[in-house]
Amino acid sequence: MQASIDKARLFYTTRPESRSSPGGQRGDKAILPPFASLAFAAALASLDVETVFVPRGEADGQCVVIAAEMGGYVLGLDSDFVILGSAADMKGYIPFDMVEWIEPTTTHEAVGDGFTTTSAKKVRVRSVSRLLPRSSGATLILPIYTSEALARRLRLPLNMLPLLAALLGNDYTSSSDTNYTLDRVDRVARTLRETVARPGSHNADTAYELVSRVVRKLHAQAYVDERKLAEKVDGAIDATIQYVLPSPQCCSLYPFCSRLSEGCTTRAWRLPTALRSEASASVVEAYAAARATGHLDIMTRAWLHPGRVYLRDALENPAGPSARAGRISINARRATYAIVDAALGMRWPAKGAQNDEALERTETAQLMAGLSLQPSADDADTVENGEKSQDEAETVGNGEKPQSEAGTVEDKSALDDAEDGTQEAAVRRVVTEYLRQGSSARVGSQQIELPAPGDSTSLLAPLDERLAAFRDALDAPASVSSLPVDAQPLACALRMCILSAAETDPGGHQGRRWRRSEVEAVVRAALGCMKGWDDDLDDDVDAEELYPLLETRNAELVAQLSAALLDTLTLAQALLLTDGAHITPYVYVSGTALHSLLSGAEPPAACGWRRSRAWEQELEDIVAAVLDGAEEALGVAHAPKKKKKKQRAEAPAPAKGGRFDMLLDEMI
Repeated sequence: MQASIDKARLFYTTRPESRSSPGGQRGDKAILPPFASLAFAAALASLDVETVFVPRGEADGQCVVIAAEMGGYVLGLDSDFVILGSAADMKGYIPFDMVEWIEPTTTHEAVGDGFTTTSAKKVRVRSVSRLLPRSSGATLILPIYTSEALARRLRLPLNMLPLLAALLGNDYTSSSDTNYTLDRVDRVARTLRETVARPGSHNADTAYELVSRVVRKLHAQAYVDERKLAEKVDGAIDATIQYVLPSPQCCSLYPFCSRLSEGCTTRAWRLPTALRSEASASVVEAYAAARATGHLDIMTRAWLHPGRVYLRDALENPAGPSARAGRISINARRATYAIVDAALGMRWPAKGAQNDEALERTETAQLMAGLSLQPSADDADTVENGEKSQDEAETVGNGEKPQSEAGTVEDKSALDDAEDGTQEAAVRRVVTEYLRQGSSARVGSQQIELPAPGDSTSLLAPLDERLAAFRDALDAPASVSSLPVDAQPLACALRMCILSAAETDPGGHQGRRWRRSEVEAVVRAALGCMKGWDDDLDDDVDAEELYPLLETRNAELVAQLSAALLDTLTLAQALLLTDGAHITPYVYVSGTALHSLLSGAEPPAACGWRRSRAWEQELEDIVAAVLDGAEEALGVAHAPKKKKKKQRAEAPAPAKGGRFDMLLDEMI
């Protein structure tokens, strides 16, 4: 999060001419649009490409599982795939940056006199390192790396590659000094090989003892601090667990699982606090279906960790206040969290700790199995307790009463009373968010307390009722409801921008308030992009046309709009207003169109923006709905003050007289 704030600071401190050029958006300076991932998922769905979305962490393990099921390869830019492939039967890993197309060599036929055109020997074959070929006759060259080849090269068992990668720090090792890196790999592999080869290392040792021996041998200092050694061993074990492939069984994060099995799609008992009724089960399944199509991305992180929600940054100027810290924005997210809590039950810290403990027991068992180690007595008890708690969860989810140690069925009312008392004492329904504080680059926290549980809009209600709940949560006037459904999120987001900017600029002297011309420009840009979203674009266009001048004020306005659209999107996801019933905000956003129209220029057609006189009435209706009751929050565009020219003092004019007056004072 701090890295994105630093990028924003660099962006706003760079001259507009420099940051507007194509070279200003390369390498570490590149800034992705706020809805790039959603647009990418929609593009894949339109091409009937199967997609999988993981609830937390990286999707590397899921990619390996899918590749093994299909009997294919993994293409990427992460060396972790070589390690993850040790536990799956995939064919290999292919780095993106090493894919090459070899252009065909030109051959010349003999002419009538028997002579042929020849070329010099040892001509370098032209290769192109890119994914798409430039000609139809090019030859594809794919370097393939396999876990088996790496294990043979290092003379290690295949199941020890995850531990090797954890000890080396695979994701954090610099590739600048190749010789030093190879020496480290050989040294760690030799130490691990010698430790594994000891008699009884596979039967009696636990995972902790094995890792502890390796770390102790690799320790460079003669004196070993046991406390620091234990920290390093724990860190190595945690890093090794990251290489455990996801289980094919139904995960405990339903309905936000990465891949839903048959049991997950029909049973809701995985939820920690779900009501066991047909209505709640239907809601949970609706959330699962929406998640499988790529929605609920923002809501998933809030449900998983309500005590640690990092808000997305929208390229705001660090010198100004955060748009997502305003009252209207907070109220929108409070309504979102309340809806999710009523439908699914948020994983509050007390419940999340229990879930994390169960997950840790499961991961420990998976690590032991992955390293082919026999669990010790303590580990066996841990695994057994994890399986027992899982069985009890399934029993309660099926509507059955849990059994005590003696095998008798406990009284349900007593259990419910004890559970309610514990939850009331331990659980606070407060969501902790982390965002930029004030007019600085410092990241701080703020707490949002949810309202008391009450009557909320049913997520199985008709579309009109859910749209009404969407507008009510955003304090939208009645005029917004008369707009087309695909224009309502835009109108609500713009109203949030106007009112929030007025709250941070009560006197109207700081220039943060929106102007009517800017509101009309944003509506015209968003409406033109939405209407032309499905049109084909002309690829043969000068790239310079797609890079308008990024003025500081225009960039700040676009950042405010992006932040407001993020809040409206999260609320729409909570109300299950997906693509079939709503619209995703990325269809509004075209940086070229927004910055061009805010600067008073016509956007190029290559950016996807369209214009038609038939849309003028719709544009006027949207602007009128946006400004309904918000006219006083607008600012006035002041013309630049002209400096008055300083009037130079003129010399006094000589008095009029005769031609010989100058001689009157002369002495004769």
